[in-house]
Amino acid sequence: MMTEKKYIHALLRACGVVGILLLSILPLRGQVEVSARLSRDTIWFGDQLEISLRVVQPPSLRVTLPQYFDTIPRGLEVVEKPLTDTIPRKDGRIEVVRTWRVTSFDTTGVVQAGPFEVSWQADSMTARLETKPLWLVVRLPQVDVNGKPKPIKDPLKIPLTWKEVLLWISGALLLLAAVGLLIWWIHHRRRRKETVQRPRITEPPHVYAMRELETLKEEQLWQQGKVKEYYTRLTDILRTYLEYRYHIKALEQTTPETLRALEESGFSNENLLGLLSRILETADLVKFAKYVPEPDVNGQMWEEAVRFVRETREENQEENKGESVEEDKDV
Repeated sequence: MMTEKKYIHALLRACGVVGILLLSILPLRGQVEVSARLSRDTIWFGDQLEISLRVVQPPSLRVTLPQYFDTIPRGLEVVEKPLTDTIPRKDGRIEVVRTWRVTSFDTTGVVQAGPFEVSWQADSMTARLETKPLWLVVRLPQVDVNGKPKPIKDPLKIPLTWKEVLLWISGALLLLAAVGLLIWWIHHRRRRKETVQRPRITEPPHVYAMRELETLKEEQLWQQGKVKEYYTRLTDILRTYLEYRYHIKALEQTTPETLRALEESGFSNENLLGLLSRILETADLVKFAKYVPEPDVNGQMWEEAVRFVRETREENQEENKGESVEEDKDV
């Protein structure tokens, strides 16, 4: 009798535990929703479609979704790795959507996909929910094996869409704008070269150059940190002097072009040519390469510019010619 009572008590305790577990699972079961859908219900043999598994659940619940990487049961092949997306909902739950891209090469007719099962842990028990099965119709093209071969069809002509037309028009406008900008830039560059402002000089070039060099020295630009402006003024004075003294377009030319034009004009003093080259190249480094010379170099460049003007002025060269003539007479 006692043994029978113990058995009944044990059975009641077990039923109570099961009941408690069921009561803990049932509320969660009501909060979890599972469904599946096909992107199309009919495809041609070898065509592709998508299968989506949708799970609505509390965010704190860890739900296990099925993993299919190669095939989905009942004859569908997985084409790409499945994609999983999580979307928050207004009711506080989340919506997890897993999507497979599949095809059918081995089965035709009506193909069943699913049901798909999800599971989660509640205390020490495992709860499961599954979807309804999905039905897909896979069609096989009809081939007339007894018929004659048919001619090859012409390429299919696809009409242009508005987006494509707008794309072509936009590309043409951009190309025209680029060509117009290039033409403007070339014209502007040529016009800029043609309209270089040359100071009008009514006095001998060396008089103008020496006066401007003295003015530059008195302004003390490089002493004030205006090194770039100082070298710009210094080279402008020298290039203007060269234009009026040797009739070359020094204001429009680069340093190598100026030195070459000076030599072609008949200038043959190598020492003075090297001195001029040193001044112009130092100025180029300052203006275009952000070079900052030492203070003594700035003063030396001014002194060398003065020396170049003094030793190349017309009066000085006429005196040198007169001395050469007198020496020839003495001989």
